[in-house]
Amino acid sequence: MVTGQERASKRPTFLIAKRYAACTNVSEAMLSNCHIPHTLAPCGVYCGACPSFGKSCLGCASNETNQSRRSKWGCKIRYCCYEIKKYDFCIDCLEYPCKIVNTKLFKTHIDDPRFTYRFEIPGLFGKLKTMGLDKYMEFQRSRWTCENCGGTIKFYCYKRDKCNKEKYITNQ
Repeated sequence: MVTGQERASKRPTFLIAKRYAACTNVSEAMLSNCHIPHTLAPCGVYCGACPSFGKSCLGCASNETNQSRRSKWGCKIRYCCYEIKKYDFCIDCLEYPCKIVNTKLFKTHIDDPRFTYRFEIPGLFGKLKTMGLDKYMEFQRSRWTCENCGGTIKFYCYKRDKCNKEKYITNQ
């Protein structure tokens, strides 16, 4: 059994205080390598490709209460990662992938192509540790950006928000 002191010594270099600072309205450039951008959820989902992002939701990492999408406040993954374990990302936890992550992300919508992005997380999330936050975010942005129109490819429908063409993302 891992003690609390052992777990604390294995915590990532991303500090919780920095995550909370990222929840203010600052530009993404100001978040560079210091804070967790709103476009990355604790579970590894790239919020920047969510159809609600920037409209009714400011991203899973945001603590801004002035947004109409409220489902993240009840998210068990977010609560466990941020409030119970005090991590910035689930992948930093020694129990990852835990029962909560498996149940919410990997054991639902198994045969539904709209949720393909969820099943890519285990293969992609490890890159955060090897690439670092800045490079990982650039990797995610480029994966979800249309090379033709520059628009964002949104999950669920996998359509580009500018040219409206379908584009399925590959696990690069």
